[in-house]
Amino acid sequence: MKDVCVIGAGVAGIAATRYLREFFNVTVYEATDFIGGVWLYNKDNSPKKPTPMYKNLRSNLPKQLMVFRDLPHGKEVPTFQTHDQVMSYLDRYCDMFDLRKYIQFDTPVTSLKPDLSCDPLKWLVETKNGVSKFDAVALCTGRYDTPHIPRIEGIESYTGSYIHSKDYSAPEMVDKKSVLVVGAASSGIDIVIDLFIHGVKVAVSHRRANPLKGIPDEVVQHNEPVRFSDTGVYFKEDDSEHHFDLLIFATGYGTNLDFVDPSCGLATEVLPRPLYRYLLNPKYPTMAIFNQCSKIAPFPFVEYQVMYYRDVLAGKIEVPSEDERNVDANKRLNAEADRPLKYRYEIQKSQFSYNAENAGYCGVPVENDFDMKLLGELYEVVAIDRANNPMVYRNKEYEFNTDIGDFELIKQ
Repeated sequence: MKDVCVIGAGVAGIAATRYLREFFNVTVYEATDFIGGVWLYNKDNSPKKPTPMYKNLRSNLPKQLMVFRDLPHGKEVPTFQTHDQVMSYLDRYCDMFDLRKYIQFDTPVTSLKPDLSCDPLKWLVETKNGVSKFDAVALCTGRYDTPHIPRIEGIESYTGSYIHSKDYSAPEMVDKKSVLVVGAASSGIDIVIDLFIHGVKVAVSHRRANPLKGIPDEVVQHNEPVRFSDTGVYFKEDDSEHHFDLLIFATGYGTNLDFVDPSCGLATEVLPRPLYRYLLNPKYPTMAIFNQCSKIAPFPFVEYQVMYYRDVLAGKIEVPSEDERNVDANKRLNAEADRPLKYRYEIQKSQFSYNAENAGYCGVPVENDFDMKLLGELYEVVAIDRANNPMVYRNKEYEFNTDIGDFELIKQ
């Protein structure tokens, strides 16, 4: 029986453990002392490794897209869950399959490299407990661990206060200060709203050509910052100096794959690449990196990735030649070659056909609540509503109606 190493016990890691344990000996290394990854809110307890979660966060995806196949949500669960409700779900999933017994907590991986002296190839995984050998390795370290703050002219001499959104916990930490949120993707807009409804004077800076929709008029919108003085910030639209008590950079994350040795054959800065089917190392396909795409519903996405990887390792799916794997990987990476590298795995529109492909490889039916077409339609409806009505879209409740084969809006 093959020995498989899973690195990380967040959403991807526990899904990988649940499916891989069916056929292989599984060992999970988790750097923290908890499961769930980003979904645990732990900033009230002065943790040694705080997560990006903040106190008032609710999921921006409906519960129908935040679920694994074996454990559907009940009708009592709201469409847009709190982080506590998501963590409760992940805890129940771990308990359902007794997954914690596979996990070694407080055990970060410090090095990963192939052992080229072995045939077939093995993987050398180093932790505080020494080096262990595995037949395959599943990287489930996520995309939200290493904060990215852009290099803006003058920021190194700016004397004002600023943090990354990963360090944001609650409006109370801001008190009555004036705040600028830099960035208007999901977390940026959510933090703006969280601050505004709690009485904080907040402005937002973004690159969009048009003003953000659904944001209160009291929230001043600026273009992107182009330079800093010692005490202020200058925006693209004017040459005036603006002052804020606190800046919050909601500007995304870099990779956290420093432990991956160059001998693995992948570039890991900004985006791990190349990846066959957004998943496998083309050179050594017993190595997989999960959930690296953005603008996706991560629960079903990673679940079907894991099923595919399991069947590859079990010999049920034959991967093509290394040349063909590289062609596929580079085609996916360069499909939108004019975009910055960090956006190349943004597959919002094609994620459900990708899921269906992975399910098809494994012979997994996708009917009823897991019908890909229906999930895709719900995803699009919510995405449009989120963009147009960010203050109120989470007030709505959706349910699937299997009698009519569609979803219904049951609460406005």
